[in-house]
Amino acid sequence: MKQLSETTINKIKAVFNTGFISVMAMYLSKRAFDLLPDNWLFFITSDAMENFIAVCIAYLVYFHVFRLDSLWQKVGYLIFSALVLLGLALLKDLRTDDVIFFDDTFGQFTGFLGRTLLFYLLLYFMDKLDDLYNYKKLRDELDTAKAQLLRNQMHPHFLYNAFNSLYSLSLKNNEDVSEYIMKLSGMMRYLTDDTGEGKVPIVKELDFIEKYIAIEKLRFGKDAAIEFESDKAVMVDRFIEPFLLIPLVENAFKHGFYTNSKDAFVNIQCDLDGNELEFSVKNSVFRKQHFQQNDRTGKGLNNLKQRLDLLYNGHANLALHSDSDSYTAKLKIKLD
Repeated sequence: MKQLSETTINKIKAVFNTGFISVMAMYLSKRAFDLLPDNWLFFITSDAMENFIAVCIAYLVYFHVFRLDSLWQKVGYLIFSALVLLGLALLKDLRTDDVIFFDDTFGQFTGFLGRTLLFYLLLYFMDKLDDLYNYKKLRDELDTAKAQLLRNQMHPHFLYNAFNSLYSLSLKNNEDVSEYIMKLSGMMRYLTDDTGEGKVPIVKELDFIEKYIAIEKLRFGKDAAIEFESDKAVMVDRFIEPFLLIPLVENAFKHGFYTNSKDAFVNIQCDLDGNELEFSVKNSVFRKQHFQQNDRTGKGLNNLKQRLDLLYNGHANLALHSDSDSYTAKLKIKLD
């Protein structure tokens, strides 16, 4: 649902109040021109005068009476307004029957009271547009803050694993440690600089994943069964909330590749089908290892699901599937 801006709401209220009063005034002026001065009683009890008085009372009660501090002043104004409507009902009954009947007068009075209440509710609705705007604004700010908190929780989680990999390389006196550090530096720049302001280009998220995979290949060897397919050309100028794809990649390595098995694999594919981004990660599973059990609901995936609910509100779907030797995560996101 599109959110109205504060300027738009003020314009709607101004148009409503100006138009509403202008229509009533023009209608009243026309009736006055047609009936005065000969038929003054018909003018006072005409529909135009009834509506005009009801509108005036509604504006008086809403914008003045209910905002008074004194209870007695409020009661006094309400009694005065009721007497005005009662007087109008008496005059109309007198005009139509040439005599005043209680039942007819009471019926006219309740009709005027109901009309006044209707106008009051219209004013209430128009004035509460501000509250609706402020509520949506506050809700959006809370959602943004929560999403930012979840994102910040994921960054240390990733860095913890990355530094563990760096530590493993350093123990082996690997000559590629310096290259590892450079790639890690580029990834940290993405985390700290690029992801701080809303959405990011999809290609930057994919570059991040490429650096991540390059680091893992430094650790496990360039012949490791790691595949990553994506067509960046069709994703130029398309944007996504940052750090949504990497948790699936990280999870695949954590549960399916760190076994050092020769059959371990991770296959990653990213496609754009019309306006829908499809990201799939498939990895090997070895159930003899205690950390390859099918329960994959760790902190990373839980945070990811919460962020998808907050940021895409039903326009994103994460499907998880496992079989005897593999585990697949498929993420679909409808882009703006």
